[in-house]
Amino acid sequence: MPTDDGWFELRSGDDELWVHRIRTDGPQSGTIGPRPDHVVFWLADGHATVTAEDGARWDVRPGQPMVLSAPAAYGFDTDATHMTLLHVAPSLLGDTDEPHRFVQPDPTDNRLDPLRALLRDVVDRLLDPALPEEHLRALKHRVATVVLSTYTRARTDVEQRMRRAVAFVDEHARDPITVADVADACGLSERGLQDLFRRRFGVTPTRYLREVRLDRVHLELIVRRSGVVTVHDVAHRWHFAHLGRFAASYRARFGEQPHETLERGRGRGRR
Repeated sequence: MPTDDGWFELRSGDDELWVHRIRTDGPQSGTIGPRPDHVVFWLADGHATVTAEDGARWDVRPGQPMVLSAPAAYGFDTDATHMTLLHVAPSLLGDTDEPHRFVQPDPTDNRLDPLRALLRDVVDRLLDPALPEEHLRALKHRVATVVLSTYTRARTDVEQRMRRAVAFVDEHARDPITVADVADACGLSERGLQDLFRRRFGVTPTRYLREVRLDRVHLELIVRRSGVVTVHDVAHRWHFAHLGRFAASYRARFGEQPHETLERGRGRGRR
């Protein structure tokens, strides 16, 4: 969908596998909280620095696929203007309970070559609204096979306090929680929590909570199931009291106004 200062497009094969393309006009930075799905992303230009909640850091260059594991949180800083994200449901990869975390291979690892070849083919096909159902099933099988051969699963348990803070925000984002509540949940003082978030993600806990809530609003507007949904009601449920500031933050993060997302979600539901 074209906008005055950027472009955002969402097309879906189905809820197990879909593509999200973004174009922006300038540098972006922020956080990405735990999500329902794993994301394999790659840049068409520029570069990105991605920092995981355990302190691992990657410098991502154009054409270099990287996986963002569903249960993990990340900080990012990028000057890329074009990027593509392939969303993969954990169930497609065989997860039946808690989604796994994946280990990111070295950029020179030749295991990435089959994934690059797959991505060049699968994206354009998924963006085809006339893709037959049987072809979609075949694509999903190929994606699952290649992703699992590229990224090894890991259940590492580092930076336990940071993980507990992220998990607490993920579970209670809809509640009227405070920074003090998050600090208590991971056994830190508020100052210690502030320092930890700044070291890991370069943001305050307050900003991280706000961005998680923005992501939840976006998801709710996109996947509305039934009944009457309004932007005001969804924003209020996620504790955005000032609609003007909410709309500005939402547009800065997603490249469109909340009501535009809602309209696309309605159109997606009619497909």
